Amino acid sequence: MAILRSIPRVAILLAVTASPGVGQVLEGPEGPVEFIGLERWKASALLEAIRETAPGQPLHACSATMKYELGFADAAVVGWVDADSPEDFLSGDLERYTVIIGIEDRARVRYRTVGTETIHLPESWQALKSVAEEDLRTLQLATGMFHLRDDPESVRQRTEVFGLDTSGLPRVWTMIEAVDSEQDRLLAHAILARDASWSSRAIAASVLVNFSDHDAAWHDLVSAAIDPEDRVKGSAHGVLEAWIRAGESRAVRWDAARAQLLAVLDGTSPYVFRTVLDVLAATASETTLAKQLIREAPDLLLAHVGAQHEITRQPAIDLLKAVSGEDFGADSEAWAEWLEGSLDDS
Repeated sequence: MAILRSIPRVAILLAVTASPGVGQVLEGPEGPVEFIGLERWKASALLEAIRETAPGQPLHACSATMKYELGFADAAVVGWVDADSPEDFLSGDLERYTVIIGIEDRARVRYRTVGTETIHLPESWQALKSVAEEDLRTLQLATGMFHLRDDPESVRQRTEVFGLDTSGLPRVWTMIEAVDSEQDRLLAHAILARDASWSSRAIAASVLVNFSDHDAAWHDLVSAAIDPEDRVKGSAHGVLEAWIRAGESRAVRWDAARAQLLAVLDGTSPYVFRTVLDVLAATASETTLAKQLIREAPDLLLAHVGAQHEITRQPAIDLLKAVSGEDFGADSEAWAEWLEGSLDDS
């Protein structure tokens, strides 16, 4: 979920869970639908197949149909709702734009291996685990709003229009603040690396919101973002988004997370793709590694540059500008030529 500008224009992440070709835009049941990353499928044929395979299913729920019924390696659906005011949002007077990302090649999807251990949790962690298992949405909302915990008015502005229940946030914030020691950071690292429990891994990702000043925490979150369990990568995604919104743009050395970053850029967990682009643009301590990653996995990045939807393409353009010193805007062909030229210069 994101707020557009400082006035109540809103964008909602409708659904998630995986891609490379220039966008194709069709008229859908609730507004334009843009398909990104399709290789063999045509947008019109895919939209018809989704309708035939799951008649009556809302379009924002089609990622599961694409993956489990239509043979996609992964898929993501992001729905944007643009309203001029909260009243327009509540009345349904909206402009909707849906972006569907499809990853067809299974070689591009490389989730990390989940551990097999059961790591002992201290009492403070057990309390958080209970929250995750009983009300994961509140935990993830608390994590995403963690940087605003001392600013109730900003929290109200960002949640009221959606009708979200924020009554449980202060309690969860207190619980997260209580697990901010170096021992807690190391425990989060161990759980994400070795624990079999999805809820333990999800709270480990949430706990890392306390540690934006540690490169290893950024690495662990990108690794968790390619976890095969949606609830874990959703928690990791929330922390990364919260840090970017809070302006956490400190330089991070990413060498230790090279394989994980490459997996995301290649199409693993397209749900987190745009956020990881934002993270790289804001934190890359130097451009050499980012350039290498882009050269090795350019397709999905260039497909986003070519998207007609401005909010979808902008993070890709921003990353390319940051690592290149050039500005070719939304011209994916010019960026492809720059990539080819940068290979010659290396």
